[in-house]
Amino acid sequence: MTPAFARGRMALAPLAISLMAASASAEEQPMPMPLTCLLSPLHISDVGSERTGIVTEVRVDRADLVQKGQVLVQLDQALVEADLTLARISIEALSDRLEKLDRLGQRNLVSGEELEKTRTDLRLAVAEEKRARLALERTVVLAPFTGYVASVGVAVGELIGTEPLLRLIDIDTLSAEMVFTDAYYGEIAVGDEVDFAIDLTGAEVRGRVVAIDPFLDMASNTFSVLAEIDNSDRALPAGISCRVAGWDKSAG
Repeated sequence: MTPAFARGRMALAPLAISLMAASASAEEQPMPMPLTCLLSPLHISDVGSERTGIVTEVRVDRADLVQKGQVLVQLDQALVEADLTLARISIEALSDRLEKLDRLGQRNLVSGEELEKTRTDLRLAVAEEKRARLALERTVVLAPFTGYVASVGVAVGELIGTEPLLRLIDIDTLSAEMVFTDAYYGEIAVGDEVDFAIDLTGAEVRGRVVAIDPFLDMASNTFSVLAEIDNSDRALPAGISCRVAGWDKSAG
């Protein structure tokens, strides 16, 4: 990993919250508020290449919005293109040879062994051509989903391997992790709706509980609850802090 990539990595891990257990029964306890949280991208990908090679183009910069399938990084194609050309020449030559041998075979002027060897050589050449085409496709690094470039850790001229080249985040859906004490286990359900106050703007957005830990942390007697927030308009940046402002259990 290059120093530039390390500096560019975004600290997007959800924020854990410690809560004091209440003395009242679980049925009587209101949801503790305000809980603090951090809005994180639902999808984060450290994008790499399937093959080694020399980088000839880096087509994106940090904070660029890219579309799924868009070219991010281009590797040198010269050797792979040469392999593909050789395979296609072999296919053409072997196809011509097989056609001639078939005509000779109809007149019993060529052995069956020679015919079969030529057919085998042609099948091998076709397989080599397919492998070269796949290798050529893999000299191009594509965006796996639509999102923003969070960091770029590669430059033109570098020899790359399987290490990550850049980080891509999808902020169309944001996630918020909240941590509760065991006193609230069973009181929260998937489908509950949560209002989050955004510290940066003071606005409120609504999310929905999508997952609840089926276990407790033995050291702290807490469990995590994950909510998702629709951000398809991309109005909210990832990484901002928030507070739980309301909890609607009837939505579950």
